[in-house]
Amino acid sequence: MEVTRGVDDLRDAILRLRRQGHALGFVPTTGLVHSGQLSLMRRARGTDGALVVSNLADPTGAMTEEDRLLALLEIEGVDVAFLPAAGVVDPPYVTRVTVDGLTGRLEGASRPGYLDEVATTVMKLLHLVGPARLYLGQKDAQRVVVVRRMLTDLFVNVELVVCPIARETDGLAVSAANMGLSIEERHAATCLYAAVAAAEAAYDSGERSAEVIRARMTDCIGAERLARVDYVSVADAALLSELTRVDGQAVAMAAAWIGHTRLTDNVPLG
Repeated sequence: MEVTRGVDDLRDAILRLRRQGHALGFVPTTGLVHSGQLSLMRRARGTDGALVVSNLADPTGAMTEEDRLLALLEIEGVDVAFLPAAGVVDPPYVTRVTVDGLTGRLEGASRPGYLDEVATTVMKLLHLVGPARLYLGQKDAQRVVVVRRMLTDLFVNVELVVCPIARETDGLAVSAANMGLSIEERHAATCLYAAVAAAEAAYDSGERSAEVIRARMTDCIGAERLARVDYVSVADAALLSELTRVDGQAVAMAAAWIGHTRLTDNVPLG
């Protein structure tokens, strides 16, 4: 595995892979890498000739344990790891990618500017790596929608591969944020999974009222005394506009605070 830290070093490594005739799979990661992100790498390794993984500083402040990270990437057969210092790819920058109508709501309302930063950073990384396929997890559903629209609108020639959410045995979506939970909070956090599972069950039983589905999600989170709802949403899968009825493809999403830790989960409907 070749470890690169600067833009020029990364470009040189990518050029060597291209000269060997490899199609590139790319997995962007942030902060502490967890089993959900490793599953994306395995998916890419099984499809593409070479695998490139980036790891950037976590905007929430979670530090990357580099020795652990490099060991994991070696195990997964990563060909090139891009581990830039702060400021190489991250802000500050004056050019931004904003996907109007998609980056200001839900996660964008709770974390202003976050999704614009995501779109901009992903675009910069795609220019540097030039992969055939970009692998993202369904866990960050809004990010997937934003990136898909950005790729379409800007004619970016890359295939977006969206992989299912990796879950713990009790259903909790795998996330680096889970490490911040106490034992009691970890148990309480399963209310997020209960909420999206309730949305899926309601839809599968024939319920099409988005208001009813949102209410069932809210009830699941509200029943947990350690949880505080940030938002629940039943939205169009492409536009993220809130629905009154679920007649096409949609996504049920929830975000909640468990103590001082903010968690999200979602499930596609239709």
